[in-house]
Amino acid sequence: MTRSTRPAGRQRPSGAFGPVRDETRNTRIIEAVLDLIVESGYADLTMAAVAARAEVAKATVYRRWASREDLVADALESLMLPAAVPAEVTAAQTLREDLIATLAHSSACLQPQGRRFSTVLAAATDSHPQITDTLRERYIAGQREGITACLHRAQERGEITAERVAFLLAPDRMEIAAAVGVMVLQEHLLGAVLDMDGIARLVDQVLLPLLGGTPTG
Repeated sequence: MTRSTRPAGRQRPSGAFGPVRDETRNTRIIEAVLDLIVESGYADLTMAAVAARAEVAKATVYRRWASREDLVADALESLMLPAAVPAEVTAAQTLREDLIATLAHSSACLQPQGRRFSTVLAAATDSHPQITDTLRERYIAGQREGITACLHRAQERGEITAERVAFLLAPDRMEIAAAVGVMVLQEHLLGAVLDMDGIARLVDQVLLPLLGGTPTG
């Protein structure tokens, strides 16, 4: 299986061997990798340094990950969000509420772990472009899927017509892609990490006007 087709959220990395008896060790190792990448970059990352930071034996790391590349790939993938939709999304009564709740979830703007995504991604981009390109594609696809689900729910509530949804989801339309692009480049464009206020501004000033809705807040 190639890296680009690797399923997200996989528990065991490819190339690993031996039983995994203590999942808390996996968590400590992954956290150690993320911290070290942010602190000193991918080039200086070693299995020994990871083991020391995670307070495990180096053999413990190698039993779970056969190479540094696999370890880094899984560490970066751990920043991607779970598929579960939170209650505040399913309880939304308007397209605006739904978009804000959905994008807050999919962007991990309220989760410290997820908010490290852009920082770690930037730190690994130059030295590990294949992994970062794959993760960026997944992130963009996740945001698009979230917005698409919001549109379908709005259609079910009667806020938007089926024709408008089909129009917006056509392959050659740029409305959703433009909004996702703003999310991806938030820090570079505005110099600020995406938070709830930023999500609300994105919905009111970018998404709703592009999608043909009207902000209510």
